[in-house]
Amino acid sequence: MDRALLRQSVLADGDRLLQLLTTRQHLQPLTCLGDVLQRLSDELGICPTVIARAMDWLQTDSNTAIGRLRRTELTQLSRALHRFWRQTSSLRAAPVRA
Repeated sequence: MDRALLRQSVLADGDRLLQLLTTRQHLQPLTCLGDVLQRLSDELGICPTVIARAMDWLQTDSNTAIGRLRRTELTQLSRALHRFWRQTSSLRAAPVRA
């Protein structure tokens, strides 16, 4: 496994995701949430299915500007992303039993 990918996956916990979302919120408040999450997906390797699942679960519109979200909404989004990402990773890592 590539060390850079391993380092990114270790750093991509809920708090790190919240930090990245908050930074994007302050630097680019008019950018829609879908674009911000797409960039996070490209940077961290988060599966687009995980993003879609978290957005559906929180009933959040991807066309909403990230600057319109409250801190609690960003916190919920980062935790949901981390939780679903961890579940997906553990399912992939689980051995298949015959």
